[in-house]
Amino acid sequence: MHNIQFLTANKVTEKGTERIRLILEEAKNTLVDEGFSGLSFRTIAKRAGITVGNVTYYFPTKDDLLVELAGYIFDRWEARFRRSLPFDLTDKMDIFLYSVRYMIEENKRVKSNRLLLEMWAMANHSTAVMRMLDTFYGKMRAWIEGMLAEIAPGQSIHKRRLRAALITSQIEGLMVLIGPNRMAHKELSGLEDEAIRQIKTLAVAD
Repeated sequence: MHNIQFLTANKVTEKGTERIRLILEEAKNTLVDEGFSGLSFRTIAKRAGITVGNVTYYFPTKDDLLVELAGYIFDRWEARFRRSLPFDLTDKMDIFLYSVRYMIEENKRVKSNRLLLEMWAMANHSTAVMRMLDTFYGKMRAWIEGMLAEIAPGQSIHKRRLRAALITSQIEGLMVLIGPNRMAHKELSGLEDEAIRQIKTLAVAD
């Protein structure tokens, strides 16, 4: 279950856990379909088939909802990744490179691309969305950092964190050139493969 700080004093029932999941799922769907402008407690409640009071019981403010939603989005993405990971892929570097390519491909999915770009755009105008974006990329950096610890255990923690941040930036920065409705450029053929080669070099460099 997600760690919702404002509920730590209360025991969340199994029904409550499912309701939280439903609220977050419909909040995600609203963002994809309507953007942040359409995201309201009333809209989420209507889509989820519950009352506004049910939503605000678990998420008293929109800030609370957005930060938790960022974690939910990343966790769903990671779950899809785990299901896709070939069972016979055991080498740590191979898993890392598979992960990088998977993240690049995930960002090319229409829904994922639209959601991330919407977050980028709104973060400049909303502190709450900036916190959401920071939460999402914080989880992504930590995930990459964990893999770096496996393939380059001799790196200092500080260096590993900086490398994880740079790799996160490289993967996400590709969305500027690669993704739905992007113009194709012949001179950029092989860009993804080159990005992965450079990321591999960065991951293990002294």
